Amino acid sequence: MTLFTRLGLRLDTAGGRSRQRAFRTGWPATTSDEIRFHETAKVQYRYRERASRAADAPTIVFTADPPVTLEMYADLLDVFCERFRVVIVELPAMGFSAPTANYGFGFRETNDDLAGFLEAVAGKGAIWAFSCVAGLAAVDLAARRPELVSRLVLLQTGDVAAFGRWKAARDPKRILARPIIGQVLMKRMAAKRMPDWYRLSVGRKDKVASFCACASESFAHGALWSLASAYQVYMDPAVALAAPRQPILSIWGRADRSHPKENEGSARSFSERVALVAYDDLGHFAELEDPEKVFQAVCNFADRA
Repeated sequence: MTLFTRLGLRLDTAGGRSRQRAFRTGWPATTSDEIRFHETAKVQYRYRERASRAADAPTIVFTADPPVTLEMYADLLDVFCERFRVVIVELPAMGFSAPTANYGFGFRETNDDLAGFLEAVAGKGAIWAFSCVAGLAAVDLAARRPELVSRLVLLQTGDVAAFGRWKAARDPKRILARPIIGQVLMKRMAAKRMPDWYRLSVGRKDKVASFCACASESFAHGALWSLASAYQVYMDPAVALAAPRQPILSIWGRADRSHPKENEGSARSFSERVALVAYDDLGHFAELEDPEKVFQAVCNFADRA
């Protein structure tokens, strides 16, 4: 890692402890009585939790895909709590999960820290419903920490090569890939870039306004979207993933115009145990655009597995 890369990452992690205090005591802690915080060695995770109406319900963990924050998940919680204990977590340096200054955005560094959260909050044998690039963390940890997860649901997740294509399409001039410049531009342009991102990626166009309103309010209260640092370090094209033994359901929204079409089936490269469900009318955030439809797919997968 070069000096310039380290300096760029510091722009997204400096003042981490004071930011953590502000998030625990300010607006991010008050938007729902379901909001919780959990601190690991490198990150203070913000998450949302709801118990199930069913007895002996399994736990399902969703990752919020930035710039989405926990405030967007009320409808999903209402649906999924019929069968599952539901945990939704914001990823390191995204939303209101503030990292400390020693967090370096490394692939296995991030995944191992996230595993600490998952073990403490979700426990063993949970179902992980991870979205977009976080799906790579799910695949990695399922192979290395198999006791933590019983099944994987990958939401709009491609394989490592697919994310290389996605990065090239979303950052053709490699602006976000440039240390310091990428971080500065993200901080200046995140709120302005967000509506264009949603118009491109959300399949249910009647939902775009609510996505934008939620993100705008979150940004106004200090939400993080450290996309440049993730581009530069976490999304490492050299990452090699072992095949997990758990069954995998890949859910794909074909109305997501941010992902190349050829990425749709690429999750099958993770394992021989991958089932694919694709929806023509849903986009990048299928679980938020139509929670009922995704709930049925997950229940069918859980029963079948």
